[in-house]
Amino acid sequence: MINWKYFGRVHKLLYKLSGGRYGARMGWIDVALVTTTGRKSGKQRTVPIACYPYRDTVAVSASNSGMESHPAWYLNMRANPRVTVQLGRERFEAIAEDVAPDEREALWATVVKINKHQGEYLDKVAREIPLVWFRRLQNGAEGL
Repeated sequence: MINWKYFGRVHKLLYKLSGGRYGARMGWIDVALVTTTGRKSGKQRTVPIACYPYRDTVAVSASNSGMESHPAWYLNMRANPRVTVQLGRERFEAIAEDVAPDEREALWATVVKINKHQGEYLDKVAREIPLVWFRRLQNGAEGL
């Protein structure tokens, strides 16, 4: 059995140390390192998150592996939407925003086509699983 907590730590370390050359993909799925500010601690928290092409950036699913609660990183983004995203070798500052309701269905179809597990999570939980996209900030603009 895989200990996902330790796997995530090793994955994040490899991703960071290689400057994004390793860890940016897991099989056929892209992975971003997303740094949020802890809503309670105020500390910077970085997590690897599966991501999906969306507009001129990427979107992520706050599926929490099909659990009924939102993942901590999503709650952190809700409290402080300014994030840092590393996508492979590229790093950018962004504002995390929930995908608009009128765009969710089409984006979910894309997400599930790329990652069938996300479809399983949709069927498993009663909560609405948030989709979040990262609006890039230009030259350090506040954007809020």
